[in-house]
Amino acid sequence: MVRRMLDEQERRALEQIEQGLSRQDPAFAARMGRPGDDRRFPTILALCVSLYIALPMATMLFGWVAAVITFDVFAVILAVVLARRDVGRAVR
Repeated sequence: MVRRMLDEQERRALEQIEQGLSRQDPAFAARMGRPGDDRRFPTILALCVSLYIALPMATMLFGWVAAVITFDVFAVILAVVLARRDVGRAVR
């Protein structure tokens, strides 16, 4: 879409920039070349919101021991999510 708005000289300059970027950092160029619809679900944000909601309820209903257990469970889940994310980055 942006290419249609550029004149011929600007298109050539943009193509040169893209080719240079592809040579210097192919992984970044591949990520930027993908369509924008492959966004991942915000897992960490969802976990934090869930903890924000669940922790006070667990504390009020079952006491501080339940709050500690709830927090520990969320910490383990968060650690697993972050570990899997790092493994996914290393594979790419």
